[in-house]
Amino acid sequence: MEAWLVYFKESADYNKHYIDFYIEEGKKLGVNFRLLLIEDIKFGVKNGRIFLTHRTMDLKLPDFAVVRAIYPLLSKHMELMGIPVYNNSFVSEICNDKAKTYQYLAKTGIPMVDTCFYRNFQVKNGLDISYNTVIKAVDGHGGRQVFLVESLKDFKDRFDEIINGIGSSDVVVQPLTGMKHQDLRVYVIGKEIIAAVLRTSKEGFRANFSLGGDVRLYNLNEEEISLVQTIIREFEFGLVGIDFLIGDKGELIFNEIEDVVGSRMLYKCSDINIVELYLKYIIEDLKRKGKIK
Repeated sequence: MEAWLVYFKESADYNKHYIDFYIEEGKKLGVNFRLLLIEDIKFGVKNGRIFLTHRTMDLKLPDFAVVRAIYPLLSKHMELMGIPVYNNSFVSEICNDKAKTYQYLAKTGIPMVDTCFYRNFQVKNGLDISYNTVIKAVDGHGGRQVFLVESLKDFKDRFDEIINGIGSSDVVVQPLTGMKHQDLRVYVIGKEIIAAVLRTSKEGFRANFSLGGDVRLYNLNEEEISLVQTIIREFEFGLVGIDFLIGDKGELIFNEIEDVVGSRMLYKCSDINIVELYLKYIIEDLKRKGKIK
């Protein structure tokens, strides 16, 4: 089988070892991965038909593509060309926008933080800030572009920092929730829960591993499994991380879904080969849909 592994160049440089791991694990399963950098391709519509070309080489359409970049338009374009894409464009569109994620999942009734949605220009015009308010860029990842504001005065004093931090992004605004400063990432492949990792902040209110948080495996109870499955039923996932805040009583409060989810902390605290499991799932999914024999 032929497959594309799609990255932006900057991210590919940072994740070189992970890319090599995909290539190695793919070979074991009969999958030949080609790294496709988004900066090297051109796509759009020509003579009334969609097209995708590469800067230096001819491209033969693959059996599937693993997209490790946040670019829903490109994912949808590939799907329209008949390429199975993991994660699919719907997951990419919804899960890379916090406001869209909360809006879409509100119908399920799962516990989530009260949230207001604001356009970027509204932040610049000033927000109605109360005690301990969290401002998040809707497209932020890895705990970055997240700001804890203690009061309206604090917001005004740090106005330039916040505006520069969120850039051109719209934002969601929430009360600070969970004084334990812990969160939980649940790794999901398809409809299956693979593992859960508890993250605890060493300093501040953000518990992200990339920002220095401590991590350990966590065993979900039946109630927590049911909560995760409620979210899973709403999507056709490939590989994602579903993140929850830990409430003051230890309860799970939905936070966000990571589409291009990292696996460093899972490898740090377990021997789970998430890439192998993911590729096996993709192959079985393609067989189930009649895309390959």
